[in-house]
Amino acid sequence: MSFAFTPEEQSRVEVAAFLGIHLDPISYVDLSTIIVLGTMYFFEFIALCYQLRNRDYLPLRVKNVPVMCSLYVGGVSWLLGDIFTGGLVHLGQSPVLRNCKFTAIWLRICIGAYYVTSLFALRCYSLYYVFCKGKAFRGRVMLISLGVAGLSIVAFGGVSMVLPTRMTVWYEEILDMCNYNHTYVLCVLLVIWAIWAYTAVMTWKMRKIPFCFNERVEIFTSFGILLV
Repeated sequence: MSFAFTPEEQSRVEVAAFLGIHLDPISYVDLSTIIVLGTMYFFEFIALCYQLRNRDYLPLRVKNVPVMCSLYVGGVSWLLGDIFTGGLVHLGQSPVLRNCKFTAIWLRICIGAYYVTSLFALRCYSLYYVFCKGKAFRGRVMLISLGVAGLSIVAFGGVSMVLPTRMTVWYEEILDMCNYNHTYVLCVLLVIWAIWAYTAVMTWKMRKIPFCFNERVEIFTSFGILLV
């Protein structure tokens, strides 16, 4: 996969400009971005392995190792979706990458953004249920919460897949890129930010939790990182 500014790449940028689309050429800057983010996720993987190895240590066990593993999987999926649909690599050489409905809807949106934000919301709700309501987050309550989150993600992805391509996302061959329907993007953002708003409300309700169990700093830091 080339990151050099070839005549073909220059032609692609010129065609986009003719169509009134601002298109940054794929370059070694994009390769550097992929390397930096990949390195970051590599070190996070090492930290995750350390957490799994020492999962019986109480301060690490409190962080809920399965949730951390799920967040990492969702983060990797989100990263791959961003790389494949964000104009960082050429798509024309691979039929998988040209399948924008898969890379955008499932990798980037459903298993990535939707899944990660839903995990944050579930984590906050479980803490609220335990420390504010004084009840154990298990059994029927846990199953219903997980079921609602999981089914909503699958339903959103399923509906997005059956909608006409021009209503969601499609591969633009002449530009070698995934192109999104603006209304669909707005719907996705509304869903994601609705989940974040719910998470923020749950976090505010947990503001009086004792410091040793306080998740506010961690959650608000995560908000800031994801916002950036």
